[in-house]
Amino acid sequence: MLVVLLACFLGAVTAAPTLDQCPRIMSEAGLSPNFAPMVTHSIHSLTVEDIRYYFKPDATEENGIPTVNLDVRSSERVLSDAPLIGYDDVFKTKALKSFDMVMRNMNRTWWGIPNYSVLEKVSHALHMAEAWENAMEEYKMIERLLDPESDICSCVTDIEHNGVLNHLNLIAFKIRYPGITSGNATFTNYYLAQANSTDPTTEDTHVREKRAPEPWKASYSQGGYSASYSAGRDKPSRFHRSMSFDGIDFDLSDLELLKDVAEKLVDEDHVMEYHIDSAEHWEYWKNILILSSEASAYYDLAMFMFCMLN
Repeated sequence: MLVVLLACFLGAVTAAPTLDQCPRIMSEAGLSPNFAPMVTHSIHSLTVEDIRYYFKPDATEENGIPTVNLDVRSSERVLSDAPLIGYDDVFKTKALKSFDMVMRNMNRTWWGIPNYSVLEKVSHALHMAEAWENAMEEYKMIERLLDPESDICSCVTDIEHNGVLNHLNLIAFKIRYPGITSGNATFTNYYLAQANSTDPTTEDTHVREKRAPEPWKASYSQGGYSASYSAGRDKPSRFHRSMSFDGIDFDLSDLELLKDVAEKLVDEDHVMEYHIDSAEHWEYWKNILILSSEASAYYDLAMFMFCMLN
């Protein structure tokens, strides 16, 4: 990566690259073909405090890092800036701060990934912290070598065209409506029926409050973002699947988009097969967490964070 970055640094030009040039520029900079889904998996739950701890100590609340809204009741699926979440400074370690945040919200069915158990929410928080920790050293290297005005940063920060915003919205839908992109009519018809029968002016019956349909109410959703990328050591990664967002307008409301998301964005992403309720089932989750931490994701994330924050 060192030689690639030096080439990026030396190759900066005054004119911004065109849209059709960016795929080549990003590839030559060593970014993966799955840049958008890799990055969105890594940033969807970032907070200001996380950015300051792992990447840029002086980051502000106007940081430009888009994230999925932790409040699934909100009509705003994606936030334009990572929020200040309010970790408790009584704890010294990042791990205990994250654990405390999950526990403080454990009774809020609308917070985070609603269909995760508390233990699964803790596992998710620590999994994300490990991804950011691994990307931190890559970020420091990039910070030393790369000009934020380079062509590569122009392409990386164009989140409306490089897929990052689209994939963040997709993650938000998967978190709110587990199994919505599975292609399984049991899931999709359930949410569509709820959308058609729900009065959107009545908050307590809004479709966003609904959970996974029977017979999967006893199961928890992976939240979509990582189950889409790896499905266990005995199954191949699905990062290679191309995702076309043609005809999908994420400016529309959840209710207006449910049908299109269910029909046009099918990626066979089903709910998780097991709870974390035994050592055997933890091994199932562990395999997924390991495989969803592909090494290229750290470089993609580090490059994205550097270009967006500088």
